[in-house]
Amino acid sequence: MNFVALDFETANHERHSACSVAMTVVRNSRIVDNYYTLIKPETPFFWRNIQIHGIHEADVQDAPKFPEI
Repeated sequence: MNFVALDFETANHERHSACSVAMTVVRNSRIVDNYYTLIKPETPFFWRNIQIHGIHEADVQDAPKFPEI
């Protein structure tokens, strides 16, 4: 089985508010690569999203913006 698992976390309810992304590449049913980075969104954080993923605005202060990754 070959696939890429992708997970986005967002700062608020808006689609363009990604604050982290993770990807895992699976080839022949084995994990062959992983990638994770925090992202500095250009929108404010909503308290409910922080409760879900635990990522705070201060955590992404020095992170790249989405176009940079």
